[in-house]
Amino acid sequence: MNQLWTRWLVIAGLSLLLASCTKPEAPDFKGIKNLKVNVQGLNSARINGDAIFFNPNDRQITLKQVDVEVSVEGQKVKDISRKYDITAEPNSDVAVPIDVTLSLEDLNMNLLSTAMSMLNGAEKKIRYKGKARVKMYGVSFSVPFDYEDDVNIAL
Repeated sequence: MNQLWTRWLVIAGLSLLLASCTKPEAPDFKGIKNLKVNVQGLNSARINGDAIFFNPNDRQITLKQVDVEVSVEGQKVKDISRKYDITAEPNSDVAVPIDVTLSLEDLNMNLLSTAMSMLNGAEKKIRYKGKARVKMYGVSFSVPFDYEDDVNIAL
């Protein structure tokens, strides 16, 4: 009789444990914060900021890699792939640093248009499209994202 109760309790406990485990949800890409464009001389521009992801899970996740294609005014200018080891706490935002240097040629700007754009505070449409690789419960999966913003390039 005692073995029967023990088996029943083990089966009930395992069933309860399995029922409480839910499939991990992919983090949500919320956008880019603290975006800055610094023109470096007349040859390049450095773009940096923080990509913000929200972890909707009740467990922490680890961001392992971000692959992103940067486009300016609809024209692809750079592919970036960075490895990370950033932990995102449950039900919270996590900032992932982005830092890229682009040549003004990549930005489709020449010396004269660069000078005029900086004086006039011209806006350029920058798009970040890619995927983030995250790990939860020892399982890795990819999260796609696509974000576009108007960035002011000024002196």
